[in-house]
Amino acid sequence: MWEWIQTQLLEPFASLIQGGLAFLLTNVFAIIGFVLALIIIRRAFTEKRTPSNFFAWLLVVLFSPLIGVPLYFMFGGRKSRKNTRIKLEIAREAQALINDKEGSACAKDILACEGRGMVTVGNHVELLPDGETAFSRLCAEIEQAEHTIHIATYILSKDETGEHIVGLLAKRASEGIKVRLLLDSLGSWNQTRTARLKIRLAGGEVAMFMPVIPTQSHTSANLRNHRKIAVFDNYRAITGGQNIDTRFIGAVPNDTRFTDFSVVTQGPAVADLNRTFIADWAFAAKQSPALFKNLLSYRPEEAGNSTIEVIASGPDAPNDPLWEQILRVIQEFKQRLTIITPYFIPDEVIFRSLIVKAHTGRHIRLILPLHSNQRLADIARHRSLEELRDAGVEILFYTPRMLHAKMILADDQLAMTGSANIDMRSLFVNYEIAQIHYSRQDIELLEQWNNNVMKDCITYEEALKIPNFLPSKFSQDLIQLIAPLL
Repeated sequence: MWEWIQTQLLEPFASLIQGGLAFLLTNVFAIIGFVLALIIIRRAFTEKRTPSNFFAWLLVVLFSPLIGVPLYFMFGGRKSRKNTRIKLEIAREAQALINDKEGSACAKDILACEGRGMVTVGNHVELLPDGETAFSRLCAEIEQAEHTIHIATYILSKDETGEHIVGLLAKRASEGIKVRLLLDSLGSWNQTRTARLKIRLAGGEVAMFMPVIPTQSHTSANLRNHRKIAVFDNYRAITGGQNIDTRFIGAVPNDTRFTDFSVVTQGPAVADLNRTFIADWAFAAKQSPALFKNLLSYRPEEAGNSTIEVIASGPDAPNDPLWEQILRVIQEFKQRLTIITPYFIPDEVIFRSLIVKAHTGRHIRLILPLHSNQRLADIARHRSLEELRDAGVEILFYTPRMLHAKMILADDQLAMTGSANIDMRSLFVNYEIAQIHYSRQDIELLEQWNNNVMKDCITYEEALKIPNFLPSKFSQDLIQLIAPLL
């Protein structure tokens, strides 16, 4: 009797319950995924994303919510509200401590007179044209600093270059120099534990910007500090795109070292660079800017006759000032425009602006590495490059090695340098720093560097003759779908 009850009643009933629970759980996860997808879509709308970026995330989230939803919460953030509020509070508090605002000026008859950055006069600029020169100067500045060393870098590697710089920083910290080293958690991932300990034991300070794995709701692994700023005694600064890594800088020449440059700035503009560093530092180290009142209120004396505008862009900015400035330059230049960038994945507005300008007969030159260190970025650029070439844009490829430099030259009016690439991550997601140079002597330095790079370039037509230069149509179509996320 019991066997009959078990086989005829209990087992079917148990199967029914089991099936019902499975159905319920499946639908619960589907409902949760759908609700989270709606939340993400609403959040994406409020972040003022480009249409291509928005639809790329929409595609991932809707068609694969189990993968897309967690990926978005980890990597999809663009304008973190709480993070933005904290950084803005720090920046405003820092600005409130600055009483002396003399020395700022809006240069006349220049393209970016209405730029969002602070324009200062009375600066002196030097160009560090390669990795060996940049390494030598960085070491010299660390060794000669009299009271303060502030360094922010995306990558600090555990290699010969990194260990040498860390050794110098630890030595100066032990001698009583105030050393502050700000590292991005992703760029320096799993590379700096020993270095951080060494500097801290010597009396220096180290802070990590944004955790790789978010542990709080207001953080995002997507928001990276890509700035490279080194400020010494609040009077001299080194900026550019070079990280503290043997691939970028080093004591001896290296045939595989990335082709890149840095800029040494001396004078009033350094105050703006240092204030950007302090705002980032105060946020990462959870310190009040009031601790840095003397540094924040200090205005370096004039050191030359260069006019410079400093633009800090990132998730803490209400808008996208660097993107707006680049767009303004593209739309307003009169004769010649040169863009050098390692990665070229422009948003639709910049892309169409270049095409429209080329159609008017203006000369636009785009210089890229033949092969960068990011294969996906190389595939993603081809569709845009074909259209730009058809519109009349001159496209050149640098052949000897990876070209990591970032530069824009517009007529004889301005030159832009800094840490940002012409891709959507740099222009809309990362914390970046840029300098716009308005003085003729500075523009000539950068034009000369550009001319030297062009000697080792080939044309787009010559590149097409190289086997396997063009990726397959399938890979282009596939990568084009996720290009806005790169």
